[in-house]
Amino acid sequence: MILFENMRIISWNPPAVSGPLDVVAYGPDEGVPSQAFPSPGGADAGSPAGGSRAGTIAEVGTNLAARYPGARRVASGGYLSPGLVLSHTHLYSALARGMMVSIKPSKDFAQQLDHLWWRLDRAIDLPILESSGLAGLADAAFSGVTAVVDHHAGPEAIDGSLSVLRGAYEKIGLRGLLCYETTDRNGMAGARAGVAENVRFAREIDAGRKAGRRPLVDGAIGGHAGFTIGTETLEALGDAVCSTGRGIHIHLGEDKYDAVDSRHRFGADLVERMDAAGCLGPKSIVGHGVWLTDSEVEILNGRDAFLAHNARSNMNNAVGYNALLTRFRNVILGTDGMSADMLEEFKFAVFRHRETAGPWWPDNFLECMDRGNRLLERYFGADFAHGAAASTAAASTVPSVPGLPGSGPRFGSIEAGSPADVVVWNYDPPTPLEGGNLAGHLAFGLGSRSVRSVAVNGDMIIENGQARFDQAAIMATARDEAARLWKRMEER
Repeated sequence: MILFENMRIISWNPPAVSGPLDVVAYGPDEGVPSQAFPSPGGADAGSPAGGSRAGTIAEVGTNLAARYPGARRVASGGYLSPGLVLSHTHLYSALARGMMVSIKPSKDFAQQLDHLWWRLDRAIDLPILESSGLAGLADAAFSGVTAVVDHHAGPEAIDGSLSVLRGAYEKIGLRGLLCYETTDRNGMAGARAGVAENVRFAREIDAGRKAGRRPLVDGAIGGHAGFTIGTETLEALGDAVCSTGRGIHIHLGEDKYDAVDSRHRFGADLVERMDAAGCLGPKSIVGHGVWLTDSEVEILNGRDAFLAHNARSNMNNAVGYNALLTRFRNVILGTDGMSADMLEEFKFAVFRHRETAGPWWPDNFLECMDRGNRLLERYFGADFAHGAAASTAAASTVPSVPGLPGSGPRFGSIEAGSPADVVVWNYDPPTPLEGGNLAGHLAFGLGSRSVRSVAVNGDMIIENGQARFDQAAIMATARDEAARLWKRMEER
């Protein structure tokens, strides 16, 4: 067990900051005997499931060191918050930073994809993939991110690619969702292989749960974008969503071309096509949605789907601003591969919206950032249901903390039974920090440089600035693999 002592607890939603309290969490393997379920890379596939309290908050209160004499004190003083969720990214872009590759000038977004990103994803092999995953996830951990939702592509190395990425998540220790972005742009054989990889990986995770393990990583069903997916492939994706019980993760309406192409070739809006194929539901993630219509927003809202807003990427690609952003029911925040720094993304989301004279304020975007936890609950919530019930006795001892959630264990909260995905911040503000101005501190002050320690599933992956993984070795390998990736891009 681990003990966080004398911490001021931050709640993202509703915004709140407590007085000094102690928090005790169970480690990832505490509660039930370990069961054999190795991942493809040999790493542990997750914590024991069933009635285990492993990886959850045991208790929040005062003087907990006396109640839990075996707990190891890992932090004392400062702020403790739920971990951040990066709700849409591309880990392969970790090796694109400062890219030195000859790229043709691009007149629009479609050409930029063809000249740059589709060359990059064709150049990915499994060693490059693993290295990009480790580098991107390490950056995420040091940014206070405890869960990463990835959208992967690599048409020359599809089979087994999601298991390779899963191994990287487990090595770093982060939670997440994976998918392969299925597309017709590399031929129908490649499209079928993409669907098959999504289904294979979902079955792999299902087998682990059946064997009694609680996974750190789950799978969605990935599609690239509407304009690269024909009717046959879209129907196959819909079948995969239905057969696996997952949600689709796809770009829709990132650029105007995507929306126009859908109406021209298929006589329907993008979301209408997705819905007709049975792809949309409460686990669905739609990236960008800049060029969707009012009626498409209504369909997504009716299906309780998520819209991943990526402010920096939209700005960088000059695709426009999502004028309907405030009408979406479930807006979450992603970076689209720009980085793993969610507090930086939060700031851009706020200021870009303010530039449009939009009605939302930092508090609204704080809700969006926290809403990534609702996505996690839809994929992982059942894994913790029994453990939450087992924490009832501890929960009864938790003192009332005004403003903090009290409706039962959930992701993104610090209360008995909730997943122990937390961040310790070194933040010494020049003004008072409380619930009423928390969003303002995030917009104008608190940044990833303040991250001190990070725990995921009750496991300390960063403690007092020191990672349990070999950061230097990961980055050294990444530089070598980046050079090889760039060379392979020049050959394509």
